[in-house]
Parts: sequence; structure tokens; C-alpha cells
Amino acid sequence: MWKPIAGAALFAVGVATLSAAAQLSSEGGPIQVDADNGEILDREKKAIYYGNVDVIQGDARLRADRIEVIYAGGGEGGGIGGSFGALQTIVAIGDVFYVTPDFRARGDRGTYNAGDGTITLTGDVTVSQGNDVAQGEQLVLYIEDGRSVLSAGQDGRVRTVLVPDEDETQE
Repeated sequence: MWKPIAGAALFAVGVATLSAAAQLSSEGGPIQVDADNGEILDREKKAIYYGNVDVIQGDARLRADRIEVIYAGGGEGGGIGGSFGALQTIVAIGDVFYVTPDFRARGDRGTYNAGDGTITLTGDVTVSQGNDVAQGEQLVLYIEDGRSVLSAGQDGRVRTVLVPDEDETQE
């Protein structure tokens, strides 16, 4: 049963307080969540956002049709009036995009795991950095390391198109 929350600004502030240790961005800081609708399930330690969901932290943005935030709880009362506790996982479902100033990735499903600081995109994954584009079935981003691993799809291949900078081609 969905219970949209009218006070979207208060809802976003509540989530921002839970996630100070979460690292969607190498910059860290509070996480802002904007969505058409949201619901807090205190007993399940979960917040669900759906409809044009946009999650922003520092210079990083995670967008999807639906996002579920799973948290540890432990704050006073939980929900809007209390603290959510430590963020454990963010699950993004449907038309998922992860974007930073120099990197874009798209997939069908994404999972942020606070425990190991990774974002995993699965499905039809496309990654672009500048003019370079790569495609595969699974992308694992190691946020703090600035490293990513793209795995092959069913045909067993990762496809990449590298476009040299004009300066490189003149040497």
C-alpha cells in the first residue's frame, strides 16, 4: 500500500541526515532525494521513492524510476521526526543513470552498497567518458578508488569505442 508523503522537503531532509557517511560521490556530504512520491517504512527500515527519482550527493547524481533506501535504524523514533541511522543500501530500479562531471553510466538496475563503497549497474549497461563509450552487462564502480570494472554480456564480449583526442592524433 503506497502512502505518498506531502511534505517532500521534510522527507528529503530526513534522508539527508541518515546518509552523511554514505559515499555516492568522492566528495561525500549530505544526500538529497527528490521524487514524485515517497514512503517511509520504519519497521522495515526502508524509504521508498518512486517517479522521477533524483539522488544527489556532491558532484554525483543517481536517477531512476524507483529507489529504495535501506538503513540501519537506531535513531530516535525514525522517520521524519527522528534519525534513520546509517545508510546500508540504495537499490535503483528502472532506467538507472549514475552521472558525475566526467562519467556517465546507464543500466536497468543499480545497487549502492555502503559497506564496500560500490555501485553496481546491471542489465544493458552503457558507460561513457568523454567521447569514449563501452557496453556490457555489469558495471561495478569502486567510488573511493576511482576504479570501474565492466563485465561481458551473454555474447561474452565487452564492446568499447575509443575516440582519440584531436591533440593525440596530430603527434
